[in-house]
Amino acid sequence: MRSGARSRGRKVTRMAVVLGVVAVVGLAACGGSSSSSKSSKKSTPTTKAPASAAIVKTANSAKGTILVDNQGKTVYTLTNAGQPAPCTDACLTVWPPLMLPAGTTKATGASGVTGLGTVAANGGQQVTHNGAPLYYFMGDQGAGTTNGDGINSFGGVWNVVQAGGGGGSTPSTSTPATTSGGGGY
Repeated sequence: MRSGARSRGRKVTRMAVVLGVVAVVGLAACGGSSSSSKSSKKSTPTTKAPASAAIVKTANSAKGTILVDNQGKTVYTLTNAGQPAPCTDACLTVWPPLMLPAGTTKATGASGVTGLGTVAANGGQQVTHNGAPLYYFMGDQGAGTTNGDGINSFGGVWNVVQAGGGGGSTPSTSTPATTSGGGGY
């Protein structure tokens, strides 16, 4: 397959993922609520990991060596003008945060992973890398997939977190996929 055709194929695949996420978020937003509900507690996705397991490790991918959780799921940061940006409300439906497992007090990394920390957010302790909160992308279909890399939504650009060289979130070299509307999906 030629390089141009492969690039178009990736763009089509990324757009299909984005459209699928839009449909899921739209359905979730349209869902009814029961008047017998006793509270309106907001559920926050969490990552369950044994307290002794590393929460973040590295993996090789088509994007290079990236950071993933202990099950191999890719983690991302949201940046606006090179600075970490917040993901709140509807954003958290598409981009669930990487949270410390219950009973864990410190973010840990496998050998070679540095710059981890936490911030009080989303009803618990969210894992950070070099100060930037870490998130998953709902459109990733398994360990090591990077479908969210370069998406421009919810006030910034989402980037796979690159490992090595002291760590840090490195903007993608791919062309960002954009979504219609100013607020994201």
